[in-house]
Parts: sequence; structure tokens; C-alpha cells
Amino acid sequence: MIRESSTRQVKSVRTGFRIIGILQNHDGAGLDELQRRLDLAKSTVHNYLATLESMGYVVEQDGTYHLGLRFLTHGMAAKNRLRIRAAIDDALPGLAATAGQPAWWITEEHGRGLFVESAVREDGTTAYGRVGKRSYLHTHAPGKAILATLPETYVDDIVDYHGLPAHTKRTITDRGTLAEELARIRDRGYAVGDGEAALGIRSVGAAFEGPAGNDHAVGVFGYSHDLATPPDRELTSALDRAVDGIRAAAETGGP
Repeated sequence: MIRESSTRQVKSVRTGFRIIGILQNHDGAGLDELQRRLDLAKSTVHNYLATLESMGYVVEQDGTYHLGLRFLTHGMAAKNRLRIRAAIDDALPGLAATAGQPAWWITEEHGRGLFVESAVREDGTTAYGRVGKRSYLHTHAPGKAILATLPETYVDDIVDYHGLPAHTKRTITDRGTLAEELARIRDRGYAVGDGEAALGIRSVGAAFEGPAGNDHAVGVFGYSHDLATPPDRELTSALDRAVDGIRAAAETGGP
């Protein structure tokens, strides 16, 4: 669900998370840089940093501030809340082995796709994605597979709120084309992406609903010369097996 922004937001909370975002996106920052980016008094920024540091969310090294590892506690708790982690951990390696490409678990939250977990063959490399990456659902196969399972009214809400930004010249950027693509995905049971998130990157994905009510997908990403389109039957069958296994584990109360 996408909630409209409240007019009663707490400004200090937003500022604190702006600092966290800057530290994450820039792999750390000094007091002067943070003061410049936030346009606040240096003493005010220092007070925010001192508070976050005292709580374990920020660490300081030689004048540069970084995110603290305490965030791992919250990330793991959020992942465990979805109640399918063990089933995903069982399914992803087999999918990656069959595809010969990295396999990803992606979930929808607030109309965006979150890359939650991956499996990569020992001799493989990751062509696209990282744990924690936030993405636009219309730009890759797992995201489009999720959109195809959502109610049309929610898809409209997502497009109204986030738009259909173009990452490449191949990205879908209008509602009519998106609706046609989602209908094709529903008919065949899986989605395909070809250069929509990044040129030279292809993806294949299938979606399912988790036990906590969240919508998820599993899929693979690879370079165009490594991942055929349309995908071969072996890969789509592996996707089906992965989704069926996850659903079965969820129905039996697996974690």
C-alpha cells in the first residue's frame, strides 16, 4: 500500500534519515560535507551525529562518519517478518545453478522493488543488483511479474505515485504499453526483461504471494550474451519449481 504523505511529519526525524541516506549513498561523509548538503548549522549537524553515534547507528573514523552495524539488526528483523526466508534460501541456489546466472529474491514495498537476497554460483559474478537495492518495478522481469499479480487499482496507484521513469530507451514509459505487457505476463506465467533496467542486461522472473501478505518474485539477471530471450524451457521450468517450492513451504508453516 502507498500512503499519502502526512502533513504532520516530524522534521527532525526526516533530517536524521537524510543524514543516514547521505552516509549510505556516499560511503561516509565528514561534518563539513554533511553541513553543506543539509544546509544546516554545523553545530546542529554535529548534534544529530552525536545522537546517532551514541545509539550505535553511526560510527566515526578519522573525521568521517559511516553507518553503524546496528542497522543489520533491523534489516534482519524486517527480512524475517516476511516468513519465507528459509524457503527462499532453499530455492535460489537451484535456480541460479540451472540458469547459470545469479538468482534474486525481490519483494514489493511501497510500490517499489527491494532486492532482498541472492544466490550466485561459485564461479559466477553478479551482473545486476545488490542486496537492499530499491528499484522501479516496471524496469525488470521480477518487478513486472509482481505488477502482473497486483490488482489493477494498485498498479494505477503505483504509477500515479512513482511514475514510469525511463532507465534506458527500452524502458516502458506509458500506461498502455505497460498494461499490454502485464496481460502477456499473466498469460504465460512469467516475465522477461531486455535492457529495460540497464542496456545489455536481461532478466526472467515469476511472482508469488508470501504468507505475510507481501508480493514477491524470484528471477535471474544476466548479460544479454549469457541469457537467451525468449528463455528456454529449462529455465522457465526452474522458475516454476522455485515458486512452487516456496509456496509449499509457506502453506506448511515454514519460516
